[in-house]
Amino acid sequence: MTELYDRLKQYAETDWYPWHMPGHKRQMVEFVNPFSIDITEIDGFDDLHHPEGILKDAMEYAAQIYGSEKTWFLINGSSCGILAAISAAVKPGGRILMARNCHKSAWHGALLQQSDVVCIYPEPEPEGFYGVLTPEAVESALEKNADIEAVIVVSPTYEGLVSDISAIAKAAHTHGCCLIVDEAHGAHFPYGKGMGFPESALEKGADLVIQSLHKTLPSLTQTALLHLGKQRAPGVSTEQVEFYLRIYQSSSPSYVLMASIDHCIHLMSGYEGQKRMETYAANLHSVREELDEKLEILTLYKSADASCQDPSKFVITAPDGEKLTQLLRQDYHLEPEMHTERYVILMSSPSDTIENFRRMVHALIDIDQRWKRWITEEKTEKYVDNRFYSHHLPTSAPEMAMKAAFAVKAPWKWCALHEAEGHVCREFVYIYPPGIPLLIPGERIGEMQIQVISSWEKNGLEVHGVRHEPGYGSAIAILEEM
Repeated sequence: MTELYDRLKQYAETDWYPWHMPGHKRQMVEFVNPFSIDITEIDGFDDLHHPEGILKDAMEYAAQIYGSEKTWFLINGSSCGILAAISAAVKPGGRILMARNCHKSAWHGALLQQSDVVCIYPEPEPEGFYGVLTPEAVESALEKNADIEAVIVVSPTYEGLVSDISAIAKAAHTHGCCLIVDEAHGAHFPYGKGMGFPESALEKGADLVIQSLHKTLPSLTQTALLHLGKQRAPGVSTEQVEFYLRIYQSSSPSYVLMASIDHCIHLMSGYEGQKRMETYAANLHSVREELDEKLEILTLYKSADASCQDPSKFVITAPDGEKLTQLLRQDYHLEPEMHTERYVILMSSPSDTIENFRRMVHALIDIDQRWKRWITEEKTEKYVDNRFYSHHLPTSAPEMAMKAAFAVKAPWKWCALHEAEGHVCREFVYIYPPGIPLLIPGERIGEMQIQVISSWEKNGLEVHGVRHEPGYGSAIAILEEM
C-alpha cells in the first residue's frame, strides 16, 4: 500500500483521540464497506445534478427535517455551498456586505463574481478572536451602501459564538438584501432544541444557510447541506442556486458521501439521534461546570451572554497556546482542532462518550496544575499577565487598491515581509485552520498585518500566503508597481 494509506491505518490503531472534526470522531456507525457502494449514476440511483428519484426524495426529507423550502446535498463541503449562494445572490460586479471573519470560500465567491466587497467587523473578544456581529453594525453599513445585494455572516463562529440572526435578517430584508449565513459549524443545532443549543439561522429568517454535517455530526468529511429559507428575499431563486451548484459540485458526485449525508440525517432525526443529543447535552453541561470550577491557570471561555454561545466548542485560553497543544499531543495523545498564540479549540460532537470527555477533563486539569507549579517555581507573573489580548484583531479593513479578481491576474513579485508595508497584496493570507483572511488580494499591506504575520510565524502557526524564499526570508507576493 501507499505511505499515506499505511500511515492512516497505523494512526487508526493508536490511542490518539480527536478533539477535532469530523464529527463522527472515527467511531463506527452502521455503514458498509465504502468500496461496495461506490458507484456512478446507474439506473435506479438518480443524478445529483438532475434529481428525479431517490436523491430527490432524500433531499425533500432533509428539507422537511430542517424546515427549509428546499435543501441540497453538498459533496464538495460547505465551501461549494457558499460559492453557489454568493453567485446566486449577487450579480457579476455587484456589491456584497461581508463579515470580515468569513471563511476564505466566501472571499473566493466574491472574487469569482468580481464583487465589490464592503467589510464589516464583528465585536472583538478580549481572548483574541472575533465575537458576534451586531445588527446595528449591519444596519449602519446598509444605510451607507444602498446598492448592496446580499449580506453574508458567519454564525456560529469558529469559536462557537452566534449572532442575532433574526435582527440581522430583518435589517437585510428591509434594505432589499438577501442574507446568507455560513452556519458550517452549526449543523447540530436543529437536533438539540430545548437542550441548551442555539437555534439555527434557518429558523431566524436567513435566506440561504450552509451547514457542514461533517464538522459536528456523524457524517463523512466533505458532506454538507445548503438550505433555502421559506421566507426568502425576492432576489433569491431556486433555479439560480441549482445552476451554480451544477458548476461548483463535482459532475461525478460520490454516492458514498451522499449515502453518508442521508444516513446522518435519518440517524439524528430518529430516536437514537435524539437520545444521543440528550446525553451529549448533559455531558457538555457537567464537563463545562467542572472545568470552570477547577481550572486556575487555563480558562474555559464563557460568553457574557450564554444564549449566543454553542456549548459544544471548548475554547481554552492558555499562557501559550502552542505549548498547550504540544502537551495535549505528547503527554495525553489528544489532538485539538486548532490553536493560536493564546488559545486552543477542542471540538466535541454527539459521538463523544462520557469516557472521552473524562479523558479530556483529566488532561486539562492535570496540565493546569503543572502550569501552576511552573509559575510558582519561576516566581513570575509573566504568564498570567499575557493571558488575554486582542491587539491582533483589526477592526478596520486595509485600503482596497484593486478588486481581488483583478489583483490575482496582475504582474507580481516576491517581497521580504519586513519590507512589504505599503505594497499591494497578491495572495490571501491567513492561518489554517480556520482560514479567515488577514489580507485579501488587492489590499494594501500595513504595519499591523506585518506584525500579526510575524507573530503567527514566531508562535509556530501554519500561515498560508507567506513563503520562505531564498534571499528573502519570510516573503509575501506583492503586485508590481503600476
